[in-house]
Amino acid sequence: MARLVPGELEAAGRVQVALIQLSIAGGAFAGGVLFDIAGWWSAFLLAALLLGGSAAFGALASRRV
Repeated sequence: MARLVPGELEAAGRVQVALIQLSIAGGAFAGGVLFDIAGWWSAFLLAALLLGGSAAFGALASRRV
């Protein structure tokens, strides 16, 4: 982050923390809705799909750098 916004580290850190908290809240909401609609296994399936997708994006991003 120090390379991307060297003059605005505090603001960038606040945005990063806010996005992390939003992701946690969104995941809890989506997992709760899936749990209510389809049962306990659906939240685990969503988590597995998101983990696999993020691993694939991470692998692609590491090849480009």
